[in-house]
Amino acid sequence: MNQLAGGIAAVGSDRTTLANQIGDLVERVHPKVRRERRRDERIALPVLFQLTPLDADRRPFEQDAIIVVGKNISRRGLCFFHEQPISQRRALIELAQPELGRFAAEIDVSWCRFTKPGWYESGGRLVRAVSPTNRDGAGFWPGFELSQLVRLF
Repeated sequence: MNQLAGGIAAVGSDRTTLANQIGDLVERVHPKVRRERRRDERIALPVLFQLTPLDADRRPFEQDAIIVVGKNISRRGLCFFHEQPISQRRALIELAQPELGRFAAEIDVSWCRFTKPGWYESGGRLVRAVSPTNRDGAGFWPGFELSQLVRLF
């Protein structure tokens, strides 16, 4: 059988056309960069995080916590997708998938852009590691290098 109902080709279809469509999609999603301005390599990170805004005294606004979807991470920063505006520039970002281990850091969200349909993409600099179990101001690990916590490299 070479066709499905409705005239959509299945077995025996042109695999070259499909390969070209896939290649075009990948190129649009990841366009070639002529001049790389980033210092660090980005690694895709499609996992769920909890983002909790922090006040000026680094106290979390628990009631404003949201779940965000990771896009990529580097040694210095993190990019993620979210459905609603973020109320504060400083936030706590924690891995929301316990089976992947622990990750918690303070992030300085420095940019945000609206993407269609109805999503935002934001990113910022990872400032310091935070103890996932003690998230008040005392939970910060002084002298702890963030690169030690990020074991993806």
